[in-house]
Amino acid sequence: MSRKQAEEKLSEAEQKYRTLLEQIPGVVYVSPINNTTKEAYISPQLQQLLGIAPEDWNPDFLNSWLDYTHPDDRDRFWQAVNATIATGEPLSIEYRMVRRDGRIIWVRNQANLVLDTDGKTQVLQGLLFDISDVYDELCLRKQVQERGELYRAILEDQTELIARGLPDGTFTFVNEAYCRFFGLERDKIIGQHYKPVVFEEDQERVFSLVNSISLENPVITIENRVVACQGVRWTQWIVRGIFDDQGAIIELQSVGRDITDRKRVEQALSENEQKFRAIFNQTIQFIGLLEPNGIVLEANQTALDFAGISREEVVGKPFWEAKWWTISLETQEQLKTAIAAAANGQPIRYEVDVLGRDHQIITIDFSLRPILDRAGRVTLLISEGRDISEYKAALRERHKAEEALRSSQDFLQKVANTVPHILYLFDLLKGTSIYLNEKSVTVLGYSPEEICQADPQWFMNCFHPDDRHLCYNIPSRFVNLQDNEVLSTEYRFRHKNGDWRWLNTREVVFARDTNSTPTQILGSVEDINTRKEAEAMLRQQAEGERLITEVTQQIRQSLNLEEVLNTTVNSIRQCLGSDSVAIYQLESDGSGNFAAESVSDDYPQRLKLTMHPFSLNRDFSHYYQGLPKVFHNIQESDFSADLFELLQLYQIKAAIIVPILNGEHLWGLLIAHQCTAPRYWQAFEVNLLQQLASQVAIAIHQSVLYQQVQAANEELQRLATLDGLTQIANRRRFDEYLESEWQRLKREQLSLSLILLDVDFFKLYNDTYGHLGGDDCLRQLASALKNIVKRPADLVARYGGEEFAIILPNTEIQGAIYVAQTIRQAVRDLAIPHTQSRVCDRVTVSLGVVSIVPNSEISPPDLINAADKALYVAKQQGRDRVHAVCVVIPS
Repeated sequence: MSRKQAEEKLSEAEQKYRTLLEQIPGVVYVSPINNTTKEAYISPQLQQLLGIAPEDWNPDFLNSWLDYTHPDDRDRFWQAVNATIATGEPLSIEYRMVRRDGRIIWVRNQANLVLDTDGKTQVLQGLLFDISDVYDELCLRKQVQERGELYRAILEDQTELIARGLPDGTFTFVNEAYCRFFGLERDKIIGQHYKPVVFEEDQERVFSLVNSISLENPVITIENRVVACQGVRWTQWIVRGIFDDQGAIIELQSVGRDITDRKRVEQALSENEQKFRAIFNQTIQFIGLLEPNGIVLEANQTALDFAGISREEVVGKPFWEAKWWTISLETQEQLKTAIAAAANGQPIRYEVDVLGRDHQIITIDFSLRPILDRAGRVTLLISEGRDISEYKAALRERHKAEEALRSSQDFLQKVANTVPHILYLFDLLKGTSIYLNEKSVTVLGYSPEEICQADPQWFMNCFHPDDRHLCYNIPSRFVNLQDNEVLSTEYRFRHKNGDWRWLNTREVVFARDTNSTPTQILGSVEDINTRKEAEAMLRQQAEGERLITEVTQQIRQSLNLEEVLNTTVNSIRQCLGSDSVAIYQLESDGSGNFAAESVSDDYPQRLKLTMHPFSLNRDFSHYYQGLPKVFHNIQESDFSADLFELLQLYQIKAAIIVPILNGEHLWGLLIAHQCTAPRYWQAFEVNLLQQLASQVAIAIHQSVLYQQVQAANEELQRLATLDGLTQIANRRRFDEYLESEWQRLKREQLSLSLILLDVDFFKLYNDTYGHLGGDDCLRQLASALKNIVKRPADLVARYGGEEFAIILPNTEIQGAIYVAQTIRQAVRDLAIPHTQSRVCDRVTVSLGVVSIVPNSEISPPDLINAADKALYVAKQQGRDRVHAVCVVIPS
């Protein structure tokens, strides 16, 4: 190999590692110490950390670093750097830096002093991380430590080594993890100095750093060796000084962890790996570098160690053949698909189980990120995996605990739900219910969750305005209530359907505080609406004439016949207090059916029946004259045996029958029944029914005219929105429906998918088979589309020429792709010959699929354009295929 070739390969390898380093979430730097002519290096993450572009960084590296170090931390940082240069010990320090925008952040700087490849130049190789969140967590931990026994219980459960001591180094507290780590009993540690556990060669440095703690420098980080039960171990300690009001130190608090394994890894990496590989392998995530075709170029040591494999076993081979992915064929196929998508520039992320050494299986958060060159081509793929097994396990344990809790509550809930009243527990301190049984749905229409989670103001608004005073200062109502004393209250509450319901609440004190003040109230709610309605009915009878006038006006204002008839029978029954009121529609042959009926709860409705007793007598001449028939007591009437038997079956004891005449046509009968007992009908009651029958006749005539006009309009509307050739929706209907669904799903924040499809080489088809053949082809395609897209909310439309469009509301991209693939195959299955097609010997289609959650940033035309572009890509890729795009708008 020539020198030039070797230099090229070296440059190529260095570029690969630079690419990997630039993906690490921290600033990587290389700074010469004793030779200023040596080129320094700092990674582009500097822009994200400090808001400074790498090219703007001062070549005089360390001085430039001090310029952005917080003034209060500069001396401490410079002393640490000088100590590393002088002793060769690794640099590890936490301090504050000032971003270009003025914001102050906490960072952790870790570096090693090494000789460069020339063997002469000393350089600092390091990694800088933003630890602002971690520092805040340490501050929070300090607050928690001051909370007495809770602090001590928490500390005992920690896996970290936690200790407290006096300024002279004498222990006052250590947690159980500390005792286990050093193999010492707690009483053998408390009151002793920490010196014996510090490795002898590190004692002077540790004492110096601890003694440097002051108000200006209250927290230090130490990495040193200790004498533990397992021998000499490396540990990292965060030591904080606690000061009194005069600024004198009164306590030392330290948190430590075993970093022996990390130290060993760092030492091995610094001795055996190149400078960039050392940093690359320190990450805890699984990281790899792939070619776009999935061939592995590099894998970090973390990933290799997990699987128990060597670098040589994976580099140069397909990624999916590596041990991690051999857990199943499905996992390997999923990875192949993901690599293919990433090679097309699509970032990939999903959760997956992978295989490690000794058949260990963990769940990782896996991602593939494409790296593009200046021309926009994908040149490399960065793979990353993060172990989320503990999170998943914790989630499963939580679900188990919740299931056990639900099981234990199920029995009590079933018992509560068998009670015919609402049972609830009201918390006076929170001002809301903390429990309701399922009867709230039956009585009020609201689920227990809706009421318990409701805002107190909403709950107050559900009370009738005249009863809302009961919600003011609720605790005061129960202050003087004795144990077992019941407070009974009647009030009106709004049902979920908007109706007011009368309720009777009986409440007792369920819990009190130490001062015997009520804190929780147990209550039951009874629906007394029926009783209240009966009372109201008696009052309404006295206002019968006025009510009938109002009903008449309401009937005449409505064009909906069903609504008119139902309003009529309901109002008459309430006004007269009868057991049943029906409108019976007659046919020309004397038969008929119940058009509307209002009955009390004690009697069954007869709407499904087609015969009424009073229709058996086919002599309707009396009714054609507009005259009513009144029966005070059926037993005293002269009826045939058959009619009398039928009246007994219907339990009719008394009745009024009034004809409904539409011009000279007898449309039907308005009939009021009394079923409980005979009734002497008053003259004004008969007169009121006649008046209402006349108004019903007017309403019937208006309704018939309205329905005729409405049917004509609907037919015109249908013809205006239908494609004449294919008998599916036309472009106008498509535009209207897309706009309406866009607005709906925008409010609901749900997915909307659109498919545009085009018949491949349709012009050649028309040229070959003629336009009549082309029309027949389009009709067959439209029929096939309607057979596939069957959901009521979906719309199939002819978009124009040989283009069709399918609107799929509430459908995400995966579902839309499935529909598109089904359509493509269905068209092929039609086997319509197309000898001039350049794709196949039969008619095929190309489809573009796009999906989005509608928002204010884009509009329906943008969605159409995206689908059209996807269709164009499908054609460019060879036709007879589906190309899908999921539009994601940055938040």
